[in-house]
Amino acid sequence: MCSTGNPLIPRNNEIGGRIVGGTPANIADYPYQVSVQFDGSHACGGSIITETFILTAAHCTYDVTERQLSVRAGSSLHNSGGQLVQVSRIFQHAQFNIDTYDYDIAVLKLASALILGANVAKINMVPPTGAIRNGDVAVATGWGRLTNDGVIPTQLQVVSLPTITTQGCQTFYGSGLGGVTDRMFCAGYPAGGKDTCQGDSGGPLVLSGTLIGITSWGDICGQANSPGVYTNLALFRSYVDSVLKS
Repeated sequence: MCSTGNPLIPRNNEIGGRIVGGTPANIADYPYQVSVQFDGSHACGGSIITETFILTAAHCTYDVTERQLSVRAGSSLHNSGGQLVQVSRIFQHAQFNIDTYDYDIAVLKLASALILGANVAKINMVPPTGAIRNGDVAVATGWGRLTNDGVIPTQLQVVSLPTITTQGCQTFYGSGLGGVTDRMFCAGYPAGGKDTCQGDSGGPLVLSGTLIGITSWGDICGQANSPGVYTNLALFRSYVDSVLKS
């Protein structure tokens, strides 16, 4: 379970958001990626969707106040460089369930606009009609643990992962209470070895330059038959659009 004020505690002792088996990355290649900072330290990932709004996971904002959160953009390092901006408002999905991570999506409004450039850029979001297919190779980025029990790296990491439909994902985790809901899908290899890991939560899963998912949860990082689970952004476009208009 998530504990009070700590967005790094994973769901049901599982790993909340996970990059294992990836390689070091340059922010210039993934300029939409940000580090969501909790009391000045990296806690989660996020994606730039406008100059003033960041998309992340709701479990990263659960029981957290705006004054505790800031965003670092434009740096390959989570602890220095780029632009560091305070969060002014948290829009956490009203139906988010901390026990199951269903509706695991939140939008952060920044106190001041990011200055866009080579290392800081918006990413296009998948349309509401976007469908997840088996085997499309997507890209996940973040500063999550390199191994299940490892440390969080300073350098941004990247990994390519094949997508798995909701139904396919349910064969690994089930569809009942605590399993994979209709608002989730998976990405990963049956043999394991490559995955997202704790600290990547809230970060982007991108297919052909389009944001399709938000890193949410999973089992042991990189383990066989334990793919990462992602929030299906296409199903939340109306929610995100309503926040942007607020």
